[in-house]
Formats: sequence, structure tokens, C-alpha cells
Amino acid sequence: MAAFDVAIVGAGPVGAALAALIAPGGRRCLVIEARDNPSRDARTLALSEASRTLLERAGGWPAGSETPIVDIHVSQKGGPGRTLLTAQDGGVPALGYTVSYADVESALERRLGALGTEVRWGAPCERIELGADASRVTLAGGECVEAKLLVLADGGANAKRIPGIAYSEKDYGQVAVTGPVTTDRPHGGRAYERFTPQGPVALLPKGDRFALVWTATPAEGERLKALADAEFLAELQAHFGDRAGRFVAVGPRAGFPLKLRTINSTIARRTVIVGNAAQAMHPIAGQGLNVGLRDAGALARLLESGGDPGDAARLGAYRSSRTRDAGRGVAFTDFLVHAFADGRRLPTWGRGLALTALDLLPPARRLLAARMIHGAPSP
Repeated sequence: MAAFDVAIVGAGPVGAALAALIAPGGRRCLVIEARDNPSRDARTLALSEASRTLLERAGGWPAGSETPIVDIHVSQKGGPGRTLLTAQDGGVPALGYTVSYADVESALERRLGALGTEVRWGAPCERIELGADASRVTLAGGECVEAKLLVLADGGANAKRIPGIAYSEKDYGQVAVTGPVTTDRPHGGRAYERFTPQGPVALLPKGDRFALVWTATPAEGERLKALADAEFLAELQAHFGDRAGRFVAVGPRAGFPLKLRTINSTIARRTVIVGNAAQAMHPIAGQGLNVGLRDAGALARLLESGGDPGDAARLGAYRSSRTRDAGRGVAFTDFLVHAFADGRRLPTWGRGLALTALDLLPPARRLLAARMIHGAPSP
């Protein structure tokens, strides 16, 4: 039976970044991935300045392929008020960056190769056993590996195999329609978040275009994806307005359901659950992957001190360090989903007043920018 210090299930950005952070410290690490090979997913990621710093430290930042987000224009449809968050508010060169999933994936893959970290592709888990001294994972085909610490970074595929672990889920009854769109003027690094009664619409600068995230009901999402390009652009223009210019082109569209999923505990015996396996959020504030990368960073820091990586006290310290940030990220995104879509919770004039006050109060903008970049501080 092969034995490791740390076995990480999931070779996505969170799992791969964690492996790249801990391997240089001498921990023997294995990454296990059910897919046969890297996904080469073309979707656009919005990563904060703090996430860029973490990935650079891990050696997995795809330098040269990123587009900086220098400010974010926030408004609501059908009501007054708007605010502009800037990099200056956050005291950083950029509030964040857009990169393709595939570019981050490839950069981390190269880094793990350079570190000599073993990655098992095409190895779905069939069984997990948690022992007093080690966790044991049985892979498809019967191979068994043992690790002092098991980390689940697999989007939730295996957490239910752990005794006592359960998820709570809220279906928002929405889908996100995504795709590249082009306008008739340069974006200048500005991102847009436009709240509408049907859900938010976001435009993220990516190269010389925008990455669109349009929230709709499932039926409306299917209709939007099926529209001819000219019809889609006309409906987007009417829905979003002309603050970003005139929409002149759209690329391939996709859609995915929007749900909130949280776990009852991020730790178990010799096990830590991180990233989307621990909390999956609405993309309304772009927090999901950024929170997951902060999970990886916090766990990596706790593993720097040597000793047994799966020690119960160490895992308890991890949970304590991440409860506030992850919990507030979940609460904030869930609040935004409802506050800007349900006039009974916060009427249009109230939302407008909040946006205007935020625009007029630099300390409030700085606090919001800090939370979006770095998350909530540990207690």
C-alpha cells in the first residue's frame, strides 16, 4: 500500500494549489483525480488580488494571460443609485483579474510536474476509511493508498462517504447564462454588476471582450441560449442598458444551475474538506473560488510547522481559522441574491440609498473592497 503524508482528492485549482504550496516543505503529497486528464475548461474565472498572490506563491499563476479588473461599476435596474469600487479603494494594483480556467489549470499542472508531485488521473474513489493513524482511499481498480491527512477538494463528490458529513442545499431556481460578448468601445478594465428583478448581470473584462454572466430562470436561460446572435444581443442591450457600450458580438453560450450548498463540518477524522466541496455559492459577488483558494492557503500555513499533518488539534485550528471567512462569504452572497431581487426585503429606494451611501463614503468602499479581496479576518 502506497503511503503519503497528504492525499488530495481533486486536481482542480484548489486541490492543485494546495499541493503546490505544501510540496516544497517536504511533505510527500499525492493528488487523486477522477477525470482521465485535465479539463481544459474554457470558462472565465474572476480571481482577487489575494488569489493572484497565493497562486504566484504556489508557482501556478498564468502570468501574461490575465486581464486586470481596475474598477467595478455596481447599479440596479429600475431604480436610482450606483457605486464604483476602485483598485485605489483596496490599495492594490487591481481589484482582481480574469483568467481562463484552462490557463490556471495548465500553470498548476506544470508546477506540480516541476515539483515531482504525483498526480493520479482517471482514479475515482470507491471507498474511504478513516483510521486513528491514517486515512485510506480505495481507487477504481482496487488500488489502496494511505495518508496521514486526506483533503477533499473534489467539489463534493466524495464528502458523503465520510461518516457524519452532510450537506444543506438551497436551489435559487436560477441559471447563469455565460459567454463572451464584445462591445463597440474598450472596457478599460472595468467590470459591471447590474442588479435586476430577474437576477444580476455581470460583465467581466477578458482580453478585448467581456465575459458575460446573465442570471435567469431555467426556462428563460434555455430560451436565451437558443436565440440567434442578433436577437440575443438585442435582448441583452435592453436588459443591461448602454453603460458598457453597444453589444456587437457574442460567442458560444453555456448555462449552469445556481445553488447554495454548505457542509455541516469541514473536518473529520484525519480529513479536511475545502473549496466547493465545503461551500458552493452563487457567483453574484465572485467569491466562490476565491474563498476556496483561501481555504488552501490557510491549510498550507498550518502544515508548515511539521509534525503529524492529520493531528486533531491541527484540524481544529484549521476549522476555527476558516469559519468566519467562509461563513460570511456564504451569508453575503445569499443576502445579495435576495436583497436585490425581492422588494419586500429591501425596496428599490432602499437599495438605491445603500448604493449611493457606499459611493459617497470612502471608508465603506475600502472595507467592502478589503473583504472582497482578502475575505473576513480570522478571529
